[in-house]
Amino acid sequence: MEAKTLKAEPRTAQGSGAARRLRRAGKIPAVIYGHHDPEVITIDAREFGDQFKTVSESTIIHIDLDGKGFDVLIKDYQADILSGRILHLDFFEIERGKKLRTNVHVHHTGNPVGVREGGVLSIPTRDLEVECLPKDIPEEILIDISELNIGDALHVSDITPPPGVTILSNEDQVLALVEHQRVEVEPEEEVEEGALEGEEAASEETEESESEE
Repeated sequence: MEAKTLKAEPRTAQGSGAARRLRRAGKIPAVIYGHHDPEVITIDAREFGDQFKTVSESTIIHIDLDGKGFDVLIKDYQADILSGRILHLDFFEIERGKKLRTNVHVHHTGNPVGVREGGVLSIPTRDLEVECLPKDIPEEILIDISELNIGDALHVSDITPPPGVTILSNEDQVLALVEHQRVEVEPEEEVEEGALEGEEAASEETEESESEE
């Protein structure tokens, strides 16, 4: 996978106040962890947004810090709940030629047969844990769900990983299934209490009248 490049600047001031000032200036506070002391840096928010529409753990990023290069993956991040704006990034430095573990997004393709027949598609899992060399990290894992009938499920054990990739997620884990559409049963109409009491009184009067006769 070809790495994307981001320019970074060293960050000297730390703390929540300094972080807020950086964000107002259009910067994202970040830290690079790995095989050395953590590098405390800032990333340009606009540049990051232009290159990364979504945050993914499977995208290799080359960070240029004053001429010093780091190949990293995003391991964690903080985002504003309302706006989705990235507030902080944690990067983890990778080693070329050494296997790593990361999560890869699962992309489902096709319209299941069971859905066309009235079933409902359920997607319990959207990410898989994999192990591979950095060069073999897939951007996503494609699975075809077009042949699923109502009652069918697709498991991790049913898919073939890309070359060089080992899937570590439990092989019994469900990736997709087509369920029967639930039918809601309407509750029976309740007879009003007053009407029921009236019917009972009328019945008693009829019985008394027949007895007198």
